[in-house]
Amino acid sequence: MKLLILGSTGRTGKLLTKLAIARDHQVTAMIRDKSQAILPKVKHLEGSLTNEQLLHEALQGADAVVVALNINRTSDNPFAKVTSPLTLISDSVGALIPAMEQNKVKRIISISAYGVGDTFKNMPLVARLLLRYSNIWKAYEDHHRQEQLLRQSKLDWTIVRPVMLNNKDTVDYKTSVGKPRGSSISRKGVATFVLDALESEKYVGDCVTLFS
Repeated sequence: MKLLILGSTGRTGKLLTKLAIARDHQVTAMIRDKSQAILPKVKHLEGSLTNEQLLHEALQGADAVVVALNINRTSDNPFAKVTSPLTLISDSVGALIPAMEQNKVKRIISISAYGVGDTFKNMPLVARLLLRYSNIWKAYEDHHRQEQLLRQSKLDWTIVRPVMLNNKDTVDYKTSVGKPRGSSISRKGVATFVLDALESEKYVGDCVTLFS
């Protein structure tokens, strides 16, 4: 399968890209800084993720797209300074959708987060307060915007909402269309689910909660 990955230099995106290569998929990655192009066997295209010409080039021959973008902060501290544009994800997805339609690429999986949109009300009070009054909320707001764009598109989309991410060396995951039955999941587990979903052609039009 020929995949286009946005967000391949992030912690989850890097694991996803490595796993895709290990499964013999052909990967093109759009990145903003080619000095971060450290993964072998990946075709790297440098430039803005909203560049129409670059998107068309990246989508040539693609079978599917994975979006693993996030709003970055200077550290994992919830109150750390935001370093990404506040509409990075939604602007990128907003440019990507018409480019995919023009290039007849239908399949897309985007990694969002549990607590975005209609799942916010299901979170414990302490978690809701932390999200709402910290800089994590900036990312959740933009994830909500990109989810809305995908839902309104004619693409074969899947929205992935993992619970709290960890860096454990496990590929285990469980899925739900509602509340999770676990409070965390490994980044490797998320990456594994994304590729399993692409290869099985399951979960089209679904918003999937991930936990372990």
